Order: sequence, then structure tokens, then C-alpha cells
Amino acid sequence: MAKGWSVPPSLFMDEVEGALVERIRAIATAMHGEIISRSPVDTGRFRRNNIVSIGAPVFSTTLEVDKDGAETRAEGIAALSALKPYTVVYIQNNLPYAERLENGHSGQAPAGIYGITFIGVSEDFR
Repeated sequence: MAKGWSVPPSLFMDEVEGALVERIRAIATAMHGEIISRSPVDTGRFRRNNIVSIGAPVFSTTLEVDKDGAETRAEGIAALSALKPYTVVYIQNNLPYAERLENGHSGQAPAGIYGITFIGVSEDFR
């Protein structure tokens, strides 16, 4: 009878970490996409300022606009391509009025954006 492992468990680490990264990427992509979809649009500036970063938050804003959200989604997906195992993903909006919008100050998003997205995506990935 053989003793020990025939294949060291450490060889599975790459597979486990790859699956972890793909799961986090899928969740973050769904979150970002839903946040963009739920973002109220007047000029498109709020929608454009939903920023994805990895490892550390980014506190900048942009004057650019994105009414349909396509460019913002593409940038989020691009940012997530650099995802590594065990890193934190940040999705944030740093505009001065973002907190008011999250608290229901828009007829287009009376229930907010981020909180309700978190609930829905959490249920989807349960």
C-alpha cells in the first residue's frame, strides 16, 4: 500500500486560484454592469464615474460622460483582466453627489444604486 499523496496537493493550487479569480471576476463584472444599468442618467457623468480598481481604491473623478455605459463597462472589464488571487476589487463613484443618489435623491433610482445591486448580485451568486 502506498503512503502519502501520489500527486502533491500543491499542484492543485494553480487550478484553485484560477477558479477563484474567475469567480471574483464574474461577480465583480456583474456588480459593475448592474451599477451602470441602475445609474441615473442626466448627462452621463455619474454613470461614467463608476470606477473599478484592484488592490486599492481610486479617488479620482472624470468630467467625461457615458450615457449608454458601454465605455464604462469596457474599462471595468479591462481593469478586471489584471485580477490576481486574493486581491480586493473596488467599485466606487467619487462624485460629490454620489451619496445623495445612493440615498434615493433621483426619481430614476429611488432605491439607490450600489446597495440594491449588492443584494441582487449576491442572490444571483448564492
